[in-house]
Amino acid sequence: MVILAAVDESERAKDVAETAYDLAAAYDDTLVPFHAIPNEEYSAHKASLEGIPGMQDLSISQEEDSAKEFARKIVLESVDDVDLDRIQPEGRVGDVTESILSRADSLEPRYLVIGGRRLSPTGKALFGNTTQQVLLNADCPVVTLMDDE
Repeated sequence: MVILAAVDESERAKDVAETAYDLAAAYDDTLVPFHAIPNEEYSAHKASLEGIPGMQDLSISQEEDSAKEFARKIVLESVDDVDLDRIQPEGRVGDVTESILSRADSLEPRYLVIGGRRLSPTGKALFGNTTQQVLLNADCPVVTLMDDE
């Protein structure tokens, strides 16, 4: 089986990676650190590169490779003595919540580990909450590490 870890650019991503790695080691599972880049960020990044000669052709697959590398680095920065054979990083471009849920559906992980932050009910209504949507819609056990931000 696998442990799926949804990591983002927040400081808590290191805690998510460390907890997920510990679970993977305890169960002798593979860790899939997963980073999803929102469509808007990809579009903004692509637009920012258009003025640089030779950089106009940023593809989604290149951005997904960047996300995959980011996920790998989070694990390497968070865990001492990483067994590189245990990790299989992945990256996607798209809606973050849909990407996480889709990947969880296809992998059927033992656990999905995700970080979150506490929001007021008004904040959830206005801004939505990836963590909340994952908790409500995932078909696998979800380990959630919360911040009080």
